Amino acid sequence: MIFDPALRNQSRSARLSMALFRLTQAIKSINQEESEAFGLSPVQIQALLFIHYTRDDMVTVGNFANAIGASHVTAVKILNGLVQKGLIRKIPSSIDRRVTHLLLTNEGSSTIDKLNQWGSTLERVFQSLEEPLLEELEAGLGAIIQILQQQGQLVVAEPCLGCMHFQPNTAQGEYPHFCGLIQKYLTHEASLKECPEHTVPR
Repeated sequence: MIFDPALRNQSRSARLSMALFRLTQAIKSINQEESEAFGLSPVQIQALLFIHYTRDDMVTVGNFANAIGASHVTAVKILNGLVQKGLIRKIPSSIDRRVTHLLLTNEGSSTIDKLNQWGSTLERVFQSLEEPLLEELEAGLGAIIQILQQQGQLVVAEPCLGCMHFQPNTAQGEYPHFCGLIQKYLTHEASLKECPEHTVPR
């Protein structure tokens, strides 16, 4: 139960909506404070983490824009700021000139190595909760994320395993796995990175 006298007479869904709104406000403030220690904005750190954890062929400006729920123009402005800081490079696709790939520079990779403390404030909050409550919270948030994903309001990137397009161990050698979506063979290392096109079979 969410104890707030102002919300006492409202429906459970309304109380939960307000609770989530307040949480997002607090998380935004926490992320801003932690990001300033790196001389970056929270969304710039999101961009660096997106480039680092996403499969190389999927690290594009368009996919980053979808990941943060922003327009292409907004995403370009965020990424240009990181280019100016020398943290990333933008590389036009040799196949489709409308597509721009993203790559961490050496300095960008060094920054990633320092980001292990980013998000630690919220992590400590979770660690203070009892295990049964954590399990319920994880299940509830997971259900909400799944619904938003099905409605097209949220992009959830996951590694290849479990994706309907992923065909593991279909070949020998350096590229043993196959992605049916892009019609390409993948290295095992690439399959362990996140893909914004991950689709769970229904």
